[in-house]
Amino acid sequence: MLNENGSSDQTAVVLVVDDCTDMHSIIRQILAPIGVRIIHAFGGQECLRSAASDLPSLILLDYNMPFCDGMEVLQKLQSDVRLADIPVILITGDNDPTLVAAAYANGVSDYISKPFLPVELRARVGAVLKTQSLIKDLRHSAKIDMLTGLPNRTGLFERIHHAIDLSRHGLAAFAVMFIDLDRFKLVNDSLGHSSGDAVLIEAAQRLQRSVQRTELASRNESNAVVARFGGDEFVVLLECIASPEEAERIAERILSVMQAPYMVGGRSIYSNASIGVVTCSGQYNTPEELIRDADIAMYESKDGGRGCYRVFNSSMRNRAHNRLQMDSDLRRAIELNQFKLQYQPIVNLETGRVESVEALIRWHHPDRGIIPPLDFIPFAEETGLIVAIGEWVMRTACLQYADWQTIDPSAMPNHISINLSRQQLVQCDLPHAFQNILVESGIDPNCVHFEITESEIMDDLQASIQAINALRATGAKIDLDDFGTGYSSLACLHELPIDVLKLDRSLVSSLEKGGYFSKLVDLVLKLIAGTKIQAVAEGIETIEQLARLKILGCHLGQGYYFSKPIDADRIQEFVRKQQMHEESCACVSSNSFVPVVPTLFSVPNLHAL
Repeated sequence: MLNENGSSDQTAVVLVVDDCTDMHSIIRQILAPIGVRIIHAFGGQECLRSAASDLPSLILLDYNMPFCDGMEVLQKLQSDVRLADIPVILITGDNDPTLVAAAYANGVSDYISKPFLPVELRARVGAVLKTQSLIKDLRHSAKIDMLTGLPNRTGLFERIHHAIDLSRHGLAAFAVMFIDLDRFKLVNDSLGHSSGDAVLIEAAQRLQRSVQRTELASRNESNAVVARFGGDEFVVLLECIASPEEAERIAERILSVMQAPYMVGGRSIYSNASIGVVTCSGQYNTPEELIRDADIAMYESKDGGRGCYRVFNSSMRNRAHNRLQMDSDLRRAIELNQFKLQYQPIVNLETGRVESVEALIRWHHPDRGIIPPLDFIPFAEETGLIVAIGEWVMRTACLQYADWQTIDPSAMPNHISINLSRQQLVQCDLPHAFQNILVESGIDPNCVHFEITESEIMDDLQASIQAINALRATGAKIDLDDFGTGYSSLACLHELPIDVLKLDRSLVSSLEKGGYFSKLVDLVLKLIAGTKIQAVAEGIETIEQLARLKILGCHLGQGYYFSKPIDADRIQEFVRKQQMHEESCACVSSNSFVPVVPTLFSVPNLHAL
């Protein structure tokens, strides 16, 4: 490679091809000042052999040679994939424009006419070598990640191709590890991309150090390649592993190193890694296949709790295919409107009157039948499809509520409850979308309650409060769902702009044990007694739970004790039945305890549902 003065930092090799011995001596003397190494060939075939064995930096090729002219040699160089990138300067005594055009058409980099001046030859050779050096630098930089200095995807795939070739010939097994930094998006979103970049740089250095300290350190250093695949994803290629267990030991070492805090701007940042491991001993044909399976194993490690590794097996690929099928089916379900809503009543525990109904989505799959929410909602949240599904639920529930008002205003619940995911809650246009639905349905926004789980609100409390206030400004009510699952403290209840607190079914199911659980529910109910917040007990299944809740002062509840979820066209029938029951209860002395009993459904076999 030539420096700015035209001399070489790394000695360039120039192959001189000419049938005249004197011309070789002349060129060697002329080029001596720029420090190139000269090798010689005296004919076309010798040129091709020497180019293939020495891979020179430049070929000076005479056009007029016996038995084989320079144009034929040039064409043969261009047809050989190993030699096509070697620049060629054609030396000719014929300045015929047709010849010059043909030379450029066949890939010549430059040409020089005989007789030539020494300064002209040095200048042309120096210019071509400098251009070639720049091209090599560009090709090298195209394989390097600019942020971390690691090989990028292109550079990585070259090394994996080589490892695959060796493994397919039975020469060496190898392993690939796909590494993803856990919760890295949180760093970027909260501290900015410069802090995120600092974490990535430190992570790259840790990966390199952790690989160098493994068993591979005693071998050739080229046996381990750390590459940045993109974003917060890295890949480690371990060539020539002794056994699959060796790759697992290295994965454990990496996990240990990566869990240490990152110091960025005087702040400690924690981000573990999830790793997918694939070992190869000849069964893969392309880098894409390897990366695909390592990526699948990495996602299995995330599903396993993050901060761990998983070794790929074929069952993982089957699960990945099922996920792909689920994605396709769910998108088609949205397009073809394969969903329906059922409603579970929320009743007054004293009278049995239906105060509200909670909208629950069901998926009518054309081949698999009814698919319950737990089987597809988590996937929809992961893929972002929950936003479209959630808007469908919101619109459908409001329109069906409007239909009940039209059919029989006297036999309908006072409110309707609609579940929101966190992705829906924080989208900036949710209040606007809801207002459009209110215009479309014509219902009063005060009749609508949005249920948001405790865990989703506490994930980012301040952002949640801001989003909730924007939604409440439309007139809707907010219910804190699944309270008691352990994400928030009782002390922060006053900070939350909520209208209803829904006690999780796990608390209700434990009431019959008495002791701690009864005291906890009692404490919660007393805390909100002086506020406008109402309490709803979820998952009531037995008369003992109902009686205990009434003693503790909880006035509203839902669960299979009263009703399983009901189709929309049967809601008003249920409401009328409960109204009749309320009227019959009014005839009984207020001092008598009259338990509320189901009027449409007996207590179901819960394990069968």
